[in-house]
Amino acid sequence: MASILPDSAKDWPLWARFVHALIRGYCRLFHRLRADRSTLPASGGAILVSNHHAVVDPLFLTATSRRLISFVIAMEYYRMGSLRWLFDRIGCVPVERKRVTVSSVRGALARLEEGRVLGMFPEGGIHPPGHRVAPKPGVALMALETGATVVPARISGVWQLPGWDIWTFLRPRRSRIAYGPPVPLADLRHRYGGEQDRAILDRASRRILDAIYALPG
Repeated sequence: MASILPDSAKDWPLWARFVHALIRGYCRLFHRLRADRSTLPASGGAILVSNHHAVVDPLFLTATSRRLISFVIAMEYYRMGSLRWLFDRIGCVPVERKRVTVSSVRGALARLEEGRVLGMFPEGGIHPPGHRVAPKPGVALMALETGATVVPARISGVWQLPGWDIWTFLRPRRSRIAYGPPVPLADLRHRYGGEQDRAILDRASRRILDAIYALPG
């Protein structure tokens, strides 16, 4: 497996800076992206959480961050041969859609223990705007197990088109990202009794999702 890129953009090799510049140009010019200043901490393990309306959402988050974001991604995307090398360099964590595996949990925890930013979408898959669904427990589990900072973001102005993903990439939009302060979870972590403590996990999950949708959209 290829080694993961450094955490800070200033330490990336030239090719990675070029790719990041292309992503920023695509998002800001083609999708007319407007964004708040990212509220991610300058260093240390953190979880960046967002709503998920389209396949382009990870690019918007990447374009507005000067830290490397290791996304939790669906296994079918990770297995795309042309992109797997890049996903490994970013430190992405592949997961099965229908079940959580030990390897995916360990991979996500490892990124946080390494002081990385883990990108996660609490609602799971892509959902249309206005269709809020119950959050999955994965983000809350990561946060309560590690104490990592959870930073909410809300993406608006873009949605998934039917058919191939490429149509969503090629349809220009007027998009926005709002960032919020870290989600307060210290009180729940103090009471957390382990991954079987469903009540606390559910409360933490709802609090995280509420923080996302409390941001302007």
